Amino acid sequence: MTAAASLTALFTELNTLLNRRSAGRALALMNDVGLTMAQMVSLFILDAQGPQAVGAIAQKVKLSPAAASQMIDHLVRGGLVSRTEDPTDRRSKLVSLAERGRTLIRRIEQERQRELAEVLGQLGETVGRKLGEALRLAVDELRIGTEAAPVGAPSRKAGQGKR
Repeated sequence: MTAAASLTALFTELNTLLNRRSAGRALALMNDVGLTMAQMVSLFILDAQGPQAVGAIAQKVKLSPAAASQMIDHLVRGGLVSRTEDPTDRRSKLVSLAERGRTLIRRIEQERQRELAEVLGQLGETVGRKLGEALRLAVDELRIGTEAAPVGAPSRKAGQGKR
C-alpha cells in the first residue's frame, strides 16, 4: 500500500468515526428545515463562492439543469436564497444566499463544531496535541494556492505538494 493510500484509509476511518459519533444534531437541523443534501450543499457553495448561475450549481451538485432549477425554486420559496438578474447577461439569473440561508449555515457550522469538539475532547492529551500538530501542517500545506480557488478545483499541479 502506498503512503497516499494508507493515509487515505486512515483519514476515511477517522472521518467515519467522527461522523458516527457527531453528525446527529447538525443533520437534525437540516432535516428540521426540510432540506435535502443537494440543497444543503448548494447553500454551502453559495456561501463559499457567492452568487452562481443555476447551471453552475447544477454542475457542482451533479443535477440536471431542470432538477437544479426545481431545487432552487424550493430554496427561494423557503427564503434561503434569492434570484436576481445577471448584470452581465440579462437572459440569465443569479442565485444568491439570502440572510435566512446564511443564518442556517452558521447554525449548522456552530453545531457541527460543537459536536466535533465533544468527540475530539475524548482523545488523550498527547494524542490530541499530536493530531492537532499534524492537522495544522496538512491544512497549511493544502491551503497554499487554494485561497481563491473554487470548491472542487484542483489546488495545485501534480507534485507541487511534495517537499
